[in-house]
Amino acid sequence: MMNTGYKTCNADTCAERRRLLQEIGKVDFVLKELNLYLDTHPYDQQAMEAFKHYNMAKNKMVTEYTQKYGPLVLSIIDTDCGEWKWATQDWPWEGGYH
Repeated sequence: MMNTGYKTCNADTCAERRRLLQEIGKVDFVLKELNLYLDTHPYDQQAMEAFKHYNMAKNKMVTEYTQKYGPLVLSIIDTDCGEWKWATQDWPWEGGYH
């Protein structure tokens, strides 16, 4: 197992990690539904505002998750840090979540 500087998985951090992943998943579902709705209602200002709100909330949660536990998706990996964190963080069988 490599030392990445991220929190290791114990009872508290695993529960918090799971909670944050669930919240990200819920908001992501709302975004997908709003996306489908906006595909057929492209001028609905209220739906566009809702999309903007939930997208900002998701980005904030993903940033928090990434800072605490490592990147969730390849597109948010910080390549300026000198390591490819996707490969150096703990894998699911080592107590990490991808």
